[in-house]
Amino acid sequence: MRGLLALPKRHYLIRQYLFRQIGQRYTGARLGVLWSIITPLLMLLVYTFVFGTIMHARFGISKTETTLDYGLALFCGLNLFNVCAEVISRSPTLILGQPNLVKKVVFPLEILPLTTTLDALIHAVLAFIPLLLALTILRGAIPWSFVFLPLFLIPTALLALGLSLFLSALGVFVRDIANLVNPVMTVLLFSSAIMYPIAFVPDWIRSWFYLNPLAVLVDDSRKVLMWGFYPNFGTLALLTGVGLLLVLVGFSFFEKSKPAFADVM
Repeated sequence: MRGLLALPKRHYLIRQYLFRQIGQRYTGARLGVLWSIITPLLMLLVYTFVFGTIMHARFGISKTETTLDYGLALFCGLNLFNVCAEVISRSPTLILGQPNLVKKVVFPLEILPLTTTLDALIHAVLAFIPLLLALTILRGAIPWSFVFLPLFLIPTALLALGLSLFLSALGVFVRDIANLVNPVMTVLLFSSAIMYPIAFVPDWIRSWFYLNPLAVLVDDSRKVLMWGFYPNFGTLALLTGVGLLLVLVGFSFFEKSKPAFADVM
């Protein structure tokens, strides 16, 4: 775990590589960072129209819930989901895509999953700006409970980082993982309670949904950020602990696998 403890000392390298990743994302794009807001908004419009307007779906948290309320709550859940979705999608080829760093340069490769997670986290925070603006316009004020947003972002980022460490290392040895990402992300999207509350899931399978940390985070975040409920602090503490454990396990696997990266590539 020396590499993990050494990460704070490499803050300059982490910061520079993070800025590089953010810059590469928008190279040649005229709208630049605005795409971090535009892309989730386009997805919001599609999901709101399909599930809110056509299927008349509702979360049932408020008796006065409208289609627009449903869309904004859906948007809230999508923002959290996208942190993990983006990191997981990029992870299997994260090391494979940097052969020069693996073979020719003495570079702390564990920085790659970390900066990828930070990159996704920054853009998730930016994506919450339209939600804040919409709530301000429609309700006249931002719900006071939005101060709890970091309590949902932290465990989400830890879960994403732990999975990224594991998948980026495994992806070097098992190339087929990259082909499994898209179908797995589709399953994860529809099993993370983004378009519906967990309470609507049939009793015989509901307990399985609670085993999905993302579903629990998304379900609770809607109640807190949209309708002013207090978060379940015990659950958030548990999920943060699970995220930290996943980071430790993922980092351990990454460190043990790293010496073989150059040989395999």
